[in-house]
Amino acid sequence: MLEQGEVAFGLWITIDSTDLVEVASIIGFDWLLFDMEHAPLTIRDVQDLIQVVDAEKSTPIIRVAWNDPVLIKLALDVGAHGILVPWVNSKEEAELAVKSVKYPPEGIRGYGPRRASMYGLKLKEYLEFVRQGEISLIIQIETKKALENLDEILEVKGIDAAFIGPWDLSTSLGHIGEPSHPEVQEAIKLILDKCTDKGVPVGIYASPDLKTALNYIKMGFKFIALGSDLDILIKFGREVLSELRKRA
Repeated sequence: MLEQGEVAFGLWITIDSTDLVEVASIIGFDWLLFDMEHAPLTIRDVQDLIQVVDAEKSTPIIRVAWNDPVLIKLALDVGAHGILVPWVNSKEEAELAVKSVKYPPEGIRGYGPRRASMYGLKLKEYLEFVRQGEISLIIQIETKKALENLDEILEVKGIDAAFIGPWDLSTSLGHIGEPSHPEVQEAIKLILDKCTDKGVPVGIYASPDLKTALNYIKMGFKFIALGSDLDILIKFGREVLSELRKRA
């Protein structure tokens, strides 16, 4: 979808519930991101959750806790089709992320695609999947340092998309809890423009709000998270309860 210039909508998964993930896949989210950086999900949890995803409908992406080859290897081996690497602040860190998702000689990924190859039953198909470059690498741009080094970061080959973390970015720029601050919004626009110029699709985290998502689409974002499972639950619960209490 990104290669064709389409907008891909996804959901952040933070709750360990196979029912929730299965429903999210069925209703049509283009991608589901399993958050191992801030959510209390273990690699065992994530494997269980990915097993109920219809990968023909929803691409399973894992955000690892850190830019670490071991963590990336584990995420790929349980079946992730995409990896989101947080806190990429330099060209060297971007290069490490690229190498971590590729097998030698191009990279340093250790061999052992356990569930990814259906426990070896579809090993040939999986290795061809990898060889064709079907594993997506998304790097997260979320600090002042990353902003300063963005030109060099975007020179690294093998980056499939960039993702803006507006909350960490606002914190790094000295405006904690204020992603709508003018300086933060200016930085977001700068990242979007530079990535677009380099042909790198850009994603961003949007709260479950139609107006916010539509604004990001209008700006040119192609990879949009419509909040998280918790965001949607909280938004729906608050709105319905508030309206009912007014009328009760």
